[in-house]
Amino acid sequence: MSYMLPDFCAEIHQILMAGNDSAGREKVRAKMEKLLANEKFIAQFCGPEKKPGVYTLNEDPTTGAVVLSHVMGEGHASPPHDHGVSWAIYGQATDHTVMTDWARVDDGSDDQNIEIRETRKYRLNAGQVGLFDVGQIHSIEYPDNARFVRVTGVDLNGIDRKAYNLKHKTVKTIRAESAA
Repeated sequence: MSYMLPDFCAEIHQILMAGNDSAGREKVRAKMEKLLANEKFIAQFCGPEKKPGVYTLNEDPTTGAVVLSHVMGEGHASPPHDHGVSWAIYGQATDHTVMTDWARVDDGSDDQNIEIRETRKYRLNAGQVGLFDVGQIHSIEYPDNARFVRVTGVDLNGIDRKAYNLKHKTVKTIRAESAA
């Protein structure tokens, strides 16, 4: 029997219950590689017949982890951003995504005059998985029709996050939907 979504969700639940820390998140990242090796999973949740959108595949009520499939239509480049108190694991299902890590190099005292620098840029191809840990600033860029699976530590709509504007050298807080 092949490794499917219920297997993945059960295993990441156990991993995160034992240790929702950097080591645990690395174990979740490795499990996603195993999941993405299953062509049936890719076809079911990220196949060419899926309409563009973001689909919630599982939300763990105990750990808070959320598994999502992202079926993209048009290509997009995100601004640098973080996931606040959460982490995110991106697993490329089809095509590729260019991942960029950033670091804020100013003293952090003025959100209207920031300085961030690119620290690493790499490409995730189908089957590859990347981890952005808590508070890590990153950006993603993908072509038309790219598809990826993402696991976050919590529902990102429920927490504040930050987006960084390189042109204007500013940072703004993306408010949690629950705070709206």
